[in-house]
Amino acid sequence: MSAKHLPLMNRRRMLGASAVALVAATISACSAPGSGGASAEGSAAGAVSTTLPAEPVKIRIMTSTEAADAVTALGEAFTAQHNTVTFEITAEANATLGQNISRILTRNDPPELCFMPALSAAAEDGIVTNMDPYAEAYGWDSWSQALLAIARMDDSGERGVGSLYAVGIGYNVTGIFYNTELAAELGLTLPPTTLDEFDAACAAAVAAGKKAIAMAGKDVGTPYLLQMLQNAYGDSQEINDWIFQKSGATFVQPAMIQAAAKIQEWVGNGVIPGDAVSIDYSTSMADFQAGDALFVPNGDWESQRLASVMGDRVGFFLFPGTTADASPVAMSAPANYVIPATAAHKDVTAYFLNWIHTDVSARQIVVDAIGCSPGGPTDLPVPTSDVQLVQETTQAFNTILESGGAVDFIANATPGIGMGVMTPECQALLLGQTTPEQFVQAIQDGYEQELNG
Repeated sequence: MSAKHLPLMNRRRMLGASAVALVAATISACSAPGSGGASAEGSAAGAVSTTLPAEPVKIRIMTSTEAADAVTALGEAFTAQHNTVTFEITAEANATLGQNISRILTRNDPPELCFMPALSAAAEDGIVTNMDPYAEAYGWDSWSQALLAIARMDDSGERGVGSLYAVGIGYNVTGIFYNTELAAELGLTLPPTTLDEFDAACAAAVAAGKKAIAMAGKDVGTPYLLQMLQNAYGDSQEINDWIFQKSGATFVQPAMIQAAAKIQEWVGNGVIPGDAVSIDYSTSMADFQAGDALFVPNGDWESQRLASVMGDRVGFFLFPGTTADASPVAMSAPANYVIPATAAHKDVTAYFLNWIHTDVSARQIVVDAIGCSPGGPTDLPVPTSDVQLVQETTQAFNTILESGGAVDFIANATPGIGMGVMTPECQALLLGQTTPEQFVQAIQDGYEQELNG
């Protein structure tokens, strides 16, 4: 069924629903606090304190199931350094959290910190804290502003500019995981340097009776691959403008139509399995881990787990451009956490967030527990890892950071676009029930419907 024929729920009732598009959340780094100041717990606009209180404080965190272990490790490390602060971690599956996040943020006694990928409606509704005072107090202007822009919004509702409403715990990058053993059997030299070389590698896998791409067409796989192709074919700023809801931006772009056409071409020639619409995220990852597929499009949040299961049989590369000298571009975004507007201990929570990004031990936890970059000040080195795959994913993140090629996820454009529009329309694309032109127009129509409420 086309999403054009599905009733779109009110944007505020859909708050956070696109969290399911991330499926695997990530966590991030540690840090040293700034200088002291007057305490103003509960006030985003006034003075804030960068000094921990002497009395005991408990910080409650609502996170995703996938991120729970890493967040717990960060909390334990913080308490070991600052024993007056303890943590209570609650975790829910991404889909459940997406459905419940509005209620969690607005209850009388909300957690101090909540995982929330799609935050524009919450910021507009004033139910999350404006973090500008903390950014100024802690000097967050020394961090990558391209990544912080993802959590900014101005008074008009435009994203990418204005005040800061979230900070990441872990900074992700997407690309292609590949089976090194299967690649060797096929005589392939990887990573590919161009899209044509990637295409040729896929064709070699199909010719050998193997799956070229393990594709989660039932849920998140198509948007990942679609956006990778759009990044290769077009101007990444155009899609970022659309995600950030800039005036005049549209999903109906030549590069996006070309990307959608490539998806259908790959279905037709067997690069994407014909039953992709029945394959969910976990099944696609199981297929890849079992050695049944050469490639799987995904993000660095899977690197530690894949390395533990596959050892040196797995590698990672950024999706290539159409030419070997193309500037690297990838979906690269923080796993954003917000402080509810009515949270009890905002200053302590902000201290903890700053610590994650700047403390040496915390930054190492982010790399070791998740396999992604800790973010934070750009002059701090990314901790090294003994795991080769993690080295590859963190290096890929640094490459994107240096190239300025970080693009947000299209599923984060509005709270409901992922589940309400993108999933059914991508399935229709895979099944050949829509044309590339109709597909991009349907996404744009759903986007406009949701923005207009």
